[in-house]
Amino acid sequence: MEQVNYNKLRSMIASCEWTFAKTMPFAPHEYIVRDKCPLTEEEFVYFVNMQREHGVKERWGNYNFPYLYIDDYKYWTMGAPIEETTVINRAKVNIIKEVSWLYTEISRIKEDVESKQPHKVNTLFDLEPNETKVSKILAGFFNQRQNGKYQVLESFVKYAFGKDLSSQIDKPIIIAEDTVEDKKRIDILVYEKGKYAIVFENKIWDAEEQRNQLANYINGMRTKEYGFEDNQIYIVYLPSTDEHGPTTKSWKELMRKAFEERYKSISFKEGIVDWLESDDLQIINDQSFNLSRLLFIDYLKRIFHLTETDNMENQKINEFIRKELNLSDNISNNIVKLTAKFNEIKECENQLERMRKEYCSELLKEWSGRLAKDFPSCNRYEVCTNKRMATGIVLPYKDIEKAIFINLEFIDKKICCGAIYMPETQKMREEMQSIDLIRPFWESKDFCKGVDWLFYKYIELEGAYDCLKGLIKRMI
Repeated sequence: MEQVNYNKLRSMIASCEWTFAKTMPFAPHEYIVRDKCPLTEEEFVYFVNMQREHGVKERWGNYNFPYLYIDDYKYWTMGAPIEETTVINRAKVNIIKEVSWLYTEISRIKEDVESKQPHKVNTLFDLEPNETKVSKILAGFFNQRQNGKYQVLESFVKYAFGKDLSSQIDKPIIIAEDTVEDKKRIDILVYEKGKYAIVFENKIWDAEEQRNQLANYINGMRTKEYGFEDNQIYIVYLPSTDEHGPTTKSWKELMRKAFEERYKSISFKEGIVDWLESDDLQIINDQSFNLSRLLFIDYLKRIFHLTETDNMENQKINEFIRKELNLSDNISNNIVKLTAKFNEIKECENQLERMRKEYCSELLKEWSGRLAKDFPSCNRYEVCTNKRMATGIVLPYKDIEKAIFINLEFIDKKICCGAIYMPETQKMREEMQSIDLIRPFWESKDFCKGVDWLFYKYIELEGAYDCLKGLIKRMI
């Protein structure tokens, strides 16, 4: 068997102009064609022989080709006899390296553009308000009034549902963080008894949906405490962008259809910014509100990359990508190339996420083992699925053996430490919140209240187990 002359192959590779396979953007690769590339017949045959004799066999679909790895690419042919073989294919194999390089270059472009712009102070941006604080900002806007008229609220209601509903506004009650059915908390509630109830669900950071979340809000408005008919209940969903919205986990399809005319999804990026810049609000003669409005607009534009600086960055980044991907005036070819690059990056992302979850699983097992040694008399709890990854211990309350789950949990890319209600204690939430053991956490500024949590806080990975250990000691 003849040895591979890699320098010879590299020279042959560099002499060719490789064509992108635009008919297969789902499997990005390039190719050269026999008799249409600069390789001589002898060189082409040599390349194919080296690929077949020294390549590593790998399965792809129903095929099992030998792949010859050279630098950042792997090369293959389709297996026909050499005299019938007309195409040599290649695909990048070091996608992570390329993605990392692209990210570095894009970050460099952003830093270069930003360094040339004057610094703008925005207190809201620096304070990094959470979802609850953003709800309070909007509720504060809705409370604005002059001469008995709620100008901002009327403007928003007209923007969302039209003039008919906005004309009903007289003396609204406006509440942020109100507790209703099944102890679920409405982010913002605006209502007038016997007239209307507008329920706002704030998902500016695309927090995970809770089971029956919107359904519980609606059921809460139907109770004797509020007494609203369905035709008086309106739902406003506030996601980060138009791409996000509630699923059947939040409310069943039948309920969604029943409220179709009284439901609006208005994203912060495409909707709230548009409303805040509308003529309705710009003509309001209220200096305090206008200063707050402009500050909030600037804050939203920063977090959603809608500023003039972002536009300049995008132009520079687009120029860089056009050059790197060799985009041309052929729009169809450009779409194919960009789709292929997106698929490459997505596959890279999927692989990284799979590995991250594997390491999270290993770490959970390690923490669970340490819990067994540190708290041998406690009941341990460990769950590791695609939907949930957590470990901790279960504590009793009164005659219920498994009542409170003290845990560490991976939520998205963050780690949460706190105490969760177990299913058996759903009806005892208020009682448990008031006991001496729980109340300090419930009232603490360091911990948050959650839909299914007694209390929780997000923590860093380093020191996470020590945080859990300290919490368990305090609880038992």
